[in-house]
Amino acid sequence: MTGLYIHIPFCAKKCHYCDFVIAAGAPEDERGAFLDALEREISRAAETAAAAIFETVYLGGGTPSLLGPAELERLFGMLRSHFRWAPGAEITVEANPGDVDAKKAALLKKLGANRVSLGAQSFHDRTLERLNRTHRAADIDESFARLREAGFDNVNLDLILSLPGESWDEARRSLERLARLGPEHVSLYELTVEEKTVFGDMRKKGTLRLPGEHEQLETLSNARAFLKSSGYGHYELLNYAKPGRESRHNLLYWANEDTLGLGPGAFTHWNGRRYRFAQSYRQYLDKIAAGDWEPAEQETLAPERKQVESFLLALRLTDGAPLERFAPVADRFESEIGGLAEKGLLSRGGGRIRLTERGQFLAETVFAELSC
Repeated sequence: MTGLYIHIPFCAKKCHYCDFVIAAGAPEDERGAFLDALEREISRAAETAAAAIFETVYLGGGTPSLLGPAELERLFGMLRSHFRWAPGAEITVEANPGDVDAKKAALLKKLGANRVSLGAQSFHDRTLERLNRTHRAADIDESFARLREAGFDNVNLDLILSLPGESWDEARRSLERLARLGPEHVSLYELTVEEKTVFGDMRKKGTLRLPGEHEQLETLSNARAFLKSSGYGHYELLNYAKPGRESRHNLLYWANEDTLGLGPGAFTHWNGRRYRFAQSYRQYLDKIAAGDWEPAEQETLAPERKQVESFLLALRLTDGAPLERFAPVADRFESEIGGLAEKGLLSRGGGRIRLTERGQFLAETVFAELSC
């Protein structure tokens, strides 16, 4: 299975937790220049992927829904004219609540999108303001309703836990509002404070008020239980879905399959090689204008390293890693796996190695020990 990822860098403004490659507040006339550059990259990449038939296409960002109708039509036209998509391919577009009115929802459906991921993050206006989000809680309900009216029957909602000043009771109320909407998929993140962000600066200054570790674990445990009781299967560390609605694009990542990534900041994993063409929006435009097609960073994955990486990615899934496939890795880390099992972080059974429920909370500790 192969996937295509397109990174659209534009955002109205930058969220206080965001460490992605974006162009916040860029004037609209820059979008045309970006699409010109992207078209050149697409044309070149089409040679690399000439034999590929993509089973998933994902427009991420940034904020793809910030593009206007003509820009979206141009983007989809470029992709369809250069790449082959499998019948029934999963076509996802990330969207910001408030960007999606009835016309845009209908246009996305017309262009072939069959899945939308809404970045809700919270259903509390005060929290959204703290995050520097552009939308309000009412916009989530409105955009979701417009997507349903346009015929979208596969919608994801993102929520973030452990936010500044937000208790479990407030997180629970967000989950209750989410459950009433009934999206097919939920991505549930815990806040990660990156160094080069507003929240990172606040943490350095001691002005960022976050829940303690015990409260964070309790909130995550309660949230997982709530979603499971609401009919969502917990199929990956951060992701929950109604039966048959697991994200095919994300499953491709966790299977460590080939993905072609285009746009500033996008990574490509192709034929054992991982690379990123540019590390910033401006570098992306400059490199394409100069005809410089060398990756800004790249690595070739040795077979043994890829096998270990694939094993760790498989552990992210609730089903775990099949021993039949990963026997060499299990043998290599036999002592570490045994030690983690004694600590109650891993379990063996049914020909698989899995994270226990406790291991899911401490997944980074497990991965660090198994990647040495």
